[in-house]
Order: sequence, then C-alpha cells, then structure tokens
Amino acid sequence: MTGDKILEKQVLDTWMINHKTNLKLINELEDEWLDLTTSKRGGGKIGHQLAHMYNVRYWKLENLDKSLIQDLTTVKASDEKTKELLVDLHEQSTDFLCKVFSDAAHNEGQLKKGWKRGLIPLLGYFIHHEAHHRGNILLTLKLSGIKLSNDLKYGLWEWQKM
Repeated sequence: MTGDKILEKQVLDTWMINHKTNLKLINELEDEWLDLTTSKRGGGKIGHQLAHMYNVRYWKLENLDKSLIQDLTTVKASDEKTKELLVDLHEQSTDFLCKVFSDAAHNEGQLKKGWKRGLIPLLGYFIHHEAHHRGNILLTLKLSGIKLSNDLKYGLWEWQKM
C-alpha cells in the first residue's frame, strides 16, 4: 500500500470511529431524553445538540462541495428531533464527508475549496466539535439523574473495538 493510500485509510477509519461513537450515543438515548437540557434559557437540548452537530457538517459541506448536499437541508430549532432523523442525517453527512476526505487524500491532503488548512485539520475540527457536544450530552444526562450504562460511559473510549 502506498503512503497516500495508508493516509487515506487512516483518515477514513478515524472518521468512521468518530461516527460510530456518535451512533453509540444516539442509539443509547431514550426518545424522551432528547428534550433534556441543563440550560435555564431552554437551549442546549440533547436533540438540538445532535442536530447542531449535523448542521455544522452541512454548513461545511456547503462550502466544500455544494453538489453533495443538494438533497439535504439544515435542521431548524423548531423541527422535531427524533432518533431516527438524527441517525439518518448523521449517516448521510458521514458518507458525504468520507467522499470529501477521500478526494483530499488523493490531492496531497488539500481540499478543492472551503478549508485552507487541509484534510487533517478539517478532520480534527469535526472530531473536536463533536466530542465537545458528546461531552455536553453526557453531562446533561448525568445532571438530569439518568444512570448511564457502562457501555455508554466507557464504550465511547474503546476505539480499538469500533
């Protein structure tokens, strides 16, 4: 395997582990937990945070390759958030970002447009952003009195098993 192919595989594997971590979290949630929040202003509901993670992906894809998102739209604050919707949107945007990452890996790590720093910093940006929200969601669950399963508490860190 050439160096470019090894890098591409590692980037895509890392992105898919991040995605599987998001799905593990979403799938462990009860539907009624999507409305939990620790905000006194009413924002920051778990469902809104998961939708926001998707929206950020959408907005970045809009700048990177608008053709990929022509059949998608953002999730609005007033839209109902369901686990099914959130899983579907995360699945679709994950696949589209895999294409962007793969194309960049074949272009010496450079994206065609929309992100000047290159492939690895963009991957880091997404993982950093989504990990922040996963942490907020776990904290919201804990502060709401939800007892987290060991699989959720510790399984999110078992990257070798994902």
